[in-house]
Amino acid sequence: MDAIFTFHSIDDGGSVLSYRAADLRAALEGLLEDGVRIVPLSELLREDPSGRARAALTFDDGLRSVHRLALPVLRDLGLPALVYVVTDRVGGDNRWPGQDPAVPRFELMTWAELRELADCGISIGSHTRTHASLDRLPEPEIESELALSRRRIEDELGVPARHFAFPCGAYDERSLRHAARVYDTAVTTEMRFLARARDPHRLPRIESYYLRSAGRHRPWFGRRTRAYLTARAFLRGIRRGRPG
Repeated sequence: MDAIFTFHSIDDGGSVLSYRAADLRAALEGLLEDGVRIVPLSELLREDPSGRARAALTFDDGLRSVHRLALPVLRDLGLPALVYVVTDRVGGDNRWPGQDPAVPRFELMTWAELRELADCGISIGSHTRTHASLDRLPEPEIESELALSRRRIEDELGVPARHFAFPCGAYDERSLRHAARVYDTAVTTEMRFLARARDPHRLPRIESYYLRSAGRHRPWFGRRTRAYLTARAFLRGIRRGRPG
């Protein structure tokens, strides 16, 4: 069984985007103790004949706390991760149009900080140029959000940007088609473990917000935690008007 885990801000604030640094270390150490291999996303999509559980770590938005607090943990444990950045907002904050006013203001990393992550082996992917909901845009703007954000990352950092995350998980057939043309993978906010048959441009992820009490939910790949996450995903779907 495999999974992609989503994080946002690493802080003690307790917001819906927050995950404490101490809990992050405990969660990652717990996964390793449970025998889970933490691998890059590109490796996760390849078949593993060993049958061991695997996980990929992703961080959305490119928040500065990832550089300050998550990078030391990842470096200490020697773990890979993937950070999705909003390229037009690099060095700014997360107050993009349409942001939920209940979400705290967080600073975003600068290009220099993102370069340091890349130098440490952290992959950098795109979260569009402006954090726009792609399903609401005309097709030329979808193309711009996808292609120009990849080009900006590669120009600024000199590394390939092969991976993409749909902002707020919003997509339609048009944006899926463009994502498949521009990127090797695209992730959503659909909350479930990875199935054997995997569409690389419609990948589900596990929102770590629901696993902030890492000790209580161990093992994360266990039957009890999987049942809990299935229930949370169903309730979240009802609140959004999309059961499941």
